[in-house]
Amino acid sequence: MKQENRLRLFAVSSMLVSIAMLTGSNSHAAESHYAFPFSDYTSVSYTQVPIQETGVVDVVADGDTFRFIQDGTTEYVTIRLLGINAPEVRGFYNAHREDDMCGAVAATDVLSSILQPGTRVQLRSLEKSALGLDDRLRRYAFALNPATNQYDIDVQAAVAQSGLAMWFTVPDEAALSYPYAVMIAQAQEKRIGLWDPNFCGPAEQPNASLSVIAQWNAPGNDNSNLNGEYVIVRNIGSEPVNISDWLLRDSSLSFWFTFPEGSILAPNDYRVVHTGIGTPGSPDPRDLYMNSPTALLANTMPDRLVGDGAYLLDKSTAMREWFEYPCVIDCTDPAQGKLKITRVNAVSTSSNKAKAANQEFVRIKNVSGSPITLDGYYLEHRDASYPFLVDTVLAPRDSITVLMGKGIPKPKTQYWGRTAPLLKNSGGAISLLSQRNVPISSRTW
Repeated sequence: MKQENRLRLFAVSSMLVSIAMLTGSNSHAAESHYAFPFSDYTSVSYTQVPIQETGVVDVVADGDTFRFIQDGTTEYVTIRLLGINAPEVRGFYNAHREDDMCGAVAATDVLSSILQPGTRVQLRSLEKSALGLDDRLRRYAFALNPATNQYDIDVQAAVAQSGLAMWFTVPDEAALSYPYAVMIAQAQEKRIGLWDPNFCGPAEQPNASLSVIAQWNAPGNDNSNLNGEYVIVRNIGSEPVNISDWLLRDSSLSFWFTFPEGSILAPNDYRVVHTGIGTPGSPDPRDLYMNSPTALLANTMPDRLVGDGAYLLDKSTAMREWFEYPCVIDCTDPAQGKLKITRVNAVSTSSNKAKAANQEFVRIKNVSGSPITLDGYYLEHRDASYPFLVDTVLAPRDSITVLMGKGIPKPKTQYWGRTAPLLKNSGGAISLLSQRNVPISSRTW
């Protein structure tokens, strides 16, 4: 759709945004093709990312995509911006709706205001071969600033700060993931753009109060344990909420999930939407399945900012609730100071590996005066992790024990699922974290 034919729904002033130097926290483990070239991902300057092409804008397609003609050529190529993911415009890979998604036109207008046809831009990426869907080049784009005669107008930042994009990153092109994640988190805190449920009109069921938590790191290999990845959608309000035909998605376009008819959540009721294949309502009546053949929720990494999100959209595609990880701002958690690892037993004496595994255990206590639901918390030891069973509630001053082996869960006992011991007798450390990678408690021995 040509930009001159687009309906202007969002007034945009001239945005000459230079990239900000921001600082923040680390994350933990996932897959990558090569070593990350920067020692501190929170302080990478855009000037450290190699220039791959220089040329002019042909036309903007949507809020994160435009056509580009490189200097010395006459044919355009399609550029998919890194760092941000704008709502989908009809005809651009949105197979789920006939109409533009909420915020799609506004995001396109922001990008069009900066990248008018003929605007000179430089494209940057760590690898020249970085490609996305339909072989679109993945690039960071920086427009020529007439005031400085430098390519210092951060195109991604303009859309992110307008509140009109989700976070989008990939492991091998995560050089500038951190600043855009921070900008988007700040827009979320301000409830502007997409993050305002009334942005595209009065919200459906405006009193709905819901939480979304993603279990993104399935025990073992994610692609071998697809249903170990899941999203919990819970009604945390005092009124029933009907989420029939609402959408659940991550930051990709792969496998969006539509809640079936009759999805009515009473107060404190929930649904668990698993990534893989399964029968709805089995083995638990609250279990649902995306039927994806591959893992969807990206794991985090220790040396660069990589993560994902789970987004709940109502029938009008307005954003109603979300969960992004890892944390980049306001990295606190309500369980800090309330959940404590009180004991670790790393010593196992049995010669039978399965029995020895269940001689090892970790004990967690709720030291507060209120019950705590353990959805969204997990234990981590080196590369192994254990998420608590869904809807585990720890009463005030009560404890739960996680044995390393296999067994049938009981109210105060759960099992990591190992077939052999995990903890070294000679010493180690185990941590309790939130799914946003916020540290809750740790213990060494």
